[in-house]
Amino acid sequence: MPAPLKITLTQEEDDTLKELSQARFVPKRTSERARMLRLNAQGWKVSEIAKIFECHEHTVRTTLKRWTNRGLGGLWEAKGRGAKPKWQESDLEYVMTCIEEDPRTYNSKQLAKKLKKERLVDLSGDRLRKLLRKKGYRWKRTRKSHKRKQDPTKKATKQADLDMLIWANEAGEIDLKYLDEVGFCLESPVSYSYSRVGEQKRMEQPLRKYGRRISLLGLWEPGVGFEYALAQGGFKDKNYIKVMDWVAQKAAETLAKTGRITVVVHDNGSLHTSLLSRKQWERWEQQGLYIFFLPPACSEMNLIETEWHQLKSHEIAGQMFDNEYDLALAVIDGMKARSEAGGYTLERFIFNCA
Repeated sequence: MPAPLKITLTQEEDDTLKELSQARFVPKRTSERARMLRLNAQGWKVSEIAKIFECHEHTVRTTLKRWTNRGLGGLWEAKGRGAKPKWQESDLEYVMTCIEEDPRTYNSKQLAKKLKKERLVDLSGDRLRKLLRKKGYRWKRTRKSHKRKQDPTKKATKQADLDMLIWANEAGEIDLKYLDEVGFCLESPVSYSYSRVGEQKRMEQPLRKYGRRISLLGLWEPGVGFEYALAQGGFKDKNYIKVMDWVAQKAAETLAKTGRITVVVHDNGSLHTSLLSRKQWERWEQQGLYIFFLPPACSEMNLIETEWHQLKSHEIAGQMFDNEYDLALAVIDGMKARSEAGGYTLERFIFNCA
């Protein structure tokens, strides 16, 4: 049977321990240890103190010994080194390699499952997500890539030419615009939304699920202005030419006033390279409007793509429309909102129905 432990306190020590046991700013364990010491000094046995605090007698004995050996310093927990990580840096490097090189996407739970299966490392999805954030990774939208279809030599050559055009534009020698088309449907993909706990927000589907889409043909001059035309369905080459004639007319005015030509960046869509469209190139160039074609499958070089993404993600997303008219109004309002927020001009070309 262990020998009974008994400590003796001076009046000053007892007063100090009493303050610690009642203070709110000290850790709970420190406060309990102070009370244990005072009770023992008052004649309480270790077994009796253990019952009061609902702990093992060994815990009380350890507290008394810490007081004997270290005094007041023994009442506080020593700063621990924490648990050793269950993963190695090489495990995290493996996860990062999977994220960047595997031909698929992963969420944190899928990565945790893969890590456990491939390397026998058991990490929760939440823990793995925090580790990835420290490494500079963020959860964001994945984009489709056409890199396999690209010709590296043609892309490099065109990129160098485009860089020269961008430099000339920044120097005030030309006006540079980016052209592209985009479509909007009656039904937007559903996304996350705020809801009360235990409830789920539901979006009513359009009365006509497959209506004709609303298409925009736009020209973006970064930070300066946005010109666009709106049509029901898709654009035909005749409508495309009407819009470009409108742009060419303004290009002629710019050329006459400032001597600057206007260059419009295009992709290689059939709309832009049709026989009827090609017949207009010489006439447009005489007005000061030139077309610069991007290499095939290099949409990332067209800066207007970012504007379309922002319009769809922030202005149109999360809405359902019963008809094309309401959808068109929403698109027009979205374009106005973006121009006001971005501080650039906005012009819409309206087709003559005659």
